[in-house]
Amino acid sequence: MASFATTKAKDAKCHGVHQVVQIAVKGKAIMKMTKLAMLVLTIAVALFILIPSLSWADDGATLYKTKCAACHGVDGAGKPAAKIPSLVSDDAKKLSDADMTKAVTEKPKHAGVAKALTPDQIKMVIGYIRSIQK
Repeated sequence: MASFATTKAKDAKCHGVHQVVQIAVKGKAIMKMTKLAMLVLTIAVALFILIPSLSWADDGATLYKTKCAACHGVDGAGKPAAKIPSLVSDDAKKLSDADMTKAVTEKPKHAGVAKALTPDQIKMVIGYIRSIQK
């Protein structure tokens, strides 16, 4: 009987060690999964923040529609009754790109737009305006 009790005690001790090892292995697996989830989340947040500011994410047409069309109209015809000039008129067609850039960046009515657009985006908008002037 002494040997049976000793064997049972050894089995219990081994079983306890085995459980501790299983818990440690599960803990490491959980840590690895947590680290992986945090990495994926970090990458997702970085992409969410960076993609809107990348120059290829916008084009002149999209920028025009979001920043300019409310006042100048989708077709660029303007609103003469509200003294909003046409961007497709002969006078607008005669303006150089530099003059148009100056109008966007320096006119008080464009202050919000000028702050919201980078110089490259302004060039894209002017390029789009030139395409609708044809």
